[in-house]
Amino acid sequence: MAGKGSSKPIMSRGQDRATEVSYIDSSISLTNCQRVPSALNVGCKSLTSLVGVPDLELLVQINYMIDPEFAMQRVHHSIRNELPIIMYHGLRLKPFELLQMESNVRKAYPNVTLYSVPVPVIGTHHTKAIILFYKDNTMQLVVHTANLIEQDWRNKTQAVFTTGRLGLKPTNTSTGSPTCAFERDLLEYLERYQDHQRITERIAKYDFTSVRGVLIGSVPGKFTGIEKNKWGHMKLRSVLRQQVDISKECIQHGSQIICQISSIGSLGKNPRDWLRGEFETSLNAHRNSNATSSANADLCVIYPTAENVRTSFDGWSMGGSLPFRSTSYVKQAHYMDPVLYSWKAEKSGRERAMPHIKTFTRVSSKDGTDYLSWFLLTSANLSKPAWGELKDGTLMIKSYELGVLIFPCLFEDMDPVPVNTTPLQDDKAAPNPSGSTSSHDGTHVWMLNATVDNPRPVPPSTRSDDLTRRSSNSEGQHPERCSVVPVRLPYDLPLTPYNHSKDHVWLADTRFPGMDDFGMSL
Repeated sequence: MAGKGSSKPIMSRGQDRATEVSYIDSSISLTNCQRVPSALNVGCKSLTSLVGVPDLELLVQINYMIDPEFAMQRVHHSIRNELPIIMYHGLRLKPFELLQMESNVRKAYPNVTLYSVPVPVIGTHHTKAIILFYKDNTMQLVVHTANLIEQDWRNKTQAVFTTGRLGLKPTNTSTGSPTCAFERDLLEYLERYQDHQRITERIAKYDFTSVRGVLIGSVPGKFTGIEKNKWGHMKLRSVLRQQVDISKECIQHGSQIICQISSIGSLGKNPRDWLRGEFETSLNAHRNSNATSSANADLCVIYPTAENVRTSFDGWSMGGSLPFRSTSYVKQAHYMDPVLYSWKAEKSGRERAMPHIKTFTRVSSKDGTDYLSWFLLTSANLSKPAWGELKDGTLMIKSYELGVLIFPCLFEDMDPVPVNTTPLQDDKAAPNPSGSTSSHDGTHVWMLNATVDNPRPVPPSTRSDDLTRRSSNSEGQHPERCSVVPVRLPYDLPLTPYNHSKDHVWLADTRFPGMDDFGMSL
């Protein structure tokens, strides 16, 4: 697992021993952006870096939009014409167009098999994932946000979650049933695909126990009973309710739930029809909800303004990737406008790289530190078909989506290697943030926002009521170890609200004034 990092032993004033602070990779990275300085791409991924290695044995691409030729040019030249490749896609083509594309691909690359994934009329096969099998008997899963087309990997803000190379299960382990929840959820998702056995039977041989993440998937269907909690926003609600603590201080002093998306669907005329009803209930779920105030976090929706689009690297043409339409906006503007925030991404190095990424997170801030209670990278936008809608106790989903949720306690048993030292900030009593947890051996885990200028945020003093209560150390003492999981949010904190006197939400079917960098107007 690519989760290990490095550690910094830190002396905290007023204490007689050092607290060892380790940094753990979250396994989530932004993708490269061509038009930003190279310093802003440090730690980022390209499609070639993911699939362009010569030791692949089988490659599976799962996506919405695909350009087969673009995808094939990213494969290493030495195996491009012989590597078995499977591509599942969601292109909405007429039958003769689909047959023509399949024929062209077959002639150019006989080693490629295409599958068009059927969906309901208003649904979409929207998942973006890559499954790689290597010649050394390892495999890797990549869950990401980019279509398999050139423009999505060029100058947009995107991200990937990578498991790292996974080995086979121990020889004494049965491959008949999953050995962890991540494997189980992945297999259940993939079993919805045509001819999946070639993939799922192979995946079942691998050990996923090192993966730090929870799959949050959507598949078309109607779900009741326990099946309802396996998919969509009800899966997210179930996981947050069972595994994520939100501290009393976080509830009392406030936090934000940030939905950062590239499209907004038809959510209903009234806020409680969906967004401020069942969906917000899921976003606010947490394990200790019965022991704390039931007050919701502030809901925030980051979606680009028309000016964001005009001044972006791709100019007005970028608007085609942000398909929010005026017919939907007009009906829900009265409750959407108060929660809208513009795209601001200087600290993340993506100010002019418009977001195709989709992220959902809960953030609390104090004394300049931003704590993440949880963070979800997903293909799902803000829509009912993607997340599902409850009707009479039945969850109805129209689309395929896939994301990965991370939160602090997933990283409790990591064991990074210590390196150099650095002084701690000061000995102010730290908040009792929800972006942290303590393991049984006293290791405190924080999930903190990282930026280009601060890729390794320093945790606050570890003196907190929560830490004292939950660690194995005696009252009033620091734990001996503290871990930080830095997450490079794609946008800046604090958020920038819309100025509705001049900002207008981007709408794909509306003409806005002005020319972009290419001299184009709408």
